Amino acid sequence: MTTSLNHPKEPAEVPAWEAGSHVVNHVRYFQDENTGRKIRQLTNLPKGVLLEYFRFYKLCPDGRMLIRSQHDYGNALLLDPASGDLELLPWSFYPLKMRESDGRVWFLRYPPNLGPDGRPPRPHELWHLDLPNGSPVKDADLPDFRPLRIEDITIDGAYLILREANQDLDKYPIPTVKNPNVINHYFSRPRHGSLVAYHLASAQQTLLLTTQGLCPLHVDTSPVDPGLIRYCRDMPDALGQRIWTVRIDGSDHHPIRLQEYGEMTTHEFWWADGRHIGYTYQDRRQDPNLEIHHWAEYSPATTHLGIADLAGREVYRSDPLNSYHVHLYRSNDSRFVSGEGTDGNSFVRAARFDWNSTRLDMVPLATIHTPYIPFRGQKVECNFSADSRRLIYTDRPIPSQPFQLFDVEVDLD
Repeated sequence: MTTSLNHPKEPAEVPAWEAGSHVVNHVRYFQDENTGRKIRQLTNLPKGVLLEYFRFYKLCPDGRMLIRSQHDYGNALLLDPASGDLELLPWSFYPLKMRESDGRVWFLRYPPNLGPDGRPPRPHELWHLDLPNGSPVKDADLPDFRPLRIEDITIDGAYLILREANQDLDKYPIPTVKNPNVINHYFSRPRHGSLVAYHLASAQQTLLLTTQGLCPLHVDTSPVDPGLIRYCRDMPDALGQRIWTVRIDGSDHHPIRLQEYGEMTTHEFWWADGRHIGYTYQDRRQDPNLEIHHWAEYSPATTHLGIADLAGREVYRSDPLNSYHVHLYRSNDSRFVSGEGTDGNSFVRAARFDWNSTRLDMVPLATIHTPYIPFRGQKVECNFSADSRRLIYTDRPIPSQPFQLFDVEVDLD
């Protein structure tokens, strides 16, 4: 028997959690109240467990998914999308990056106590683990890089990418309301930053770039090229150049999808082949409110999927999508594109993708119940299973309960 996803009265019995254990979930099924599709609730995480699902390479060679999730015994778990079964990785490590080609995951390990200055500890060790059956291996002891912090690692495990973001987010907080004064105050904050490559074998640091009046953000090393890094700049996305790449020695620093003033590119991501970069695109060159109204999600312009090659040339732009999507993403075989809804249009959607067609019919598959926060979204990500048959996403139908993982069949016929 199915019940409406909008009205679960009590959470199902929480399974026993033990370090390193396998948890057999009693997968729950619901009928989505808006799309009529069958929804599976894949997890029943107890209170206190925090899901960190967003934009993390997570497909293991055996088809399971690595999920960053803080729980009593560690910071990661493995999910089998077919059965919903979970395996708790018991080590108190924080997953930094997964190499999906062979299942290697690099982890950061933190000291158990606060530092001598009373501040939260910085990671002091780098480890790796080869999923699904490997054991943790220590790679290096790490110095305290402050004011830099570890953002990423190259796909060969040779370099850590460090980021400096000198800014005051207490005085200039990230916006969470739809108020032009609040968002303009945030973007007016004084700031500067840098990216640095740290060679693990030699402990040598290389300054890759510095920024004045803004900070580098969304640092993401290439999934196929150990020497390539993608990042963006934290400015109003239509008032400057958003997406950039730089090589590990600081060379070949150039923009991706060169923007004219008023063109907006944002929410960039690696295409499945690692040789292209996807993003959302809006043309706001005729928008009279461009310089005071920085929200892409409330823009009057239509939204498109854009894809550029690594030289920075746009090689694909879709027709206008049927709604703004907080984030777009793709399946590992590039046959499908997913999207997350926005204020007043809260659905996860999917469409078939074809390089030879600019049409993307984003079909609503499931309702998102988590309240929408302007500029921050709904803490939702749509990620396809390894076989591209299911779309897996986070939601919180019961406000008092933790975020859970759900999925829906990618049936677009």
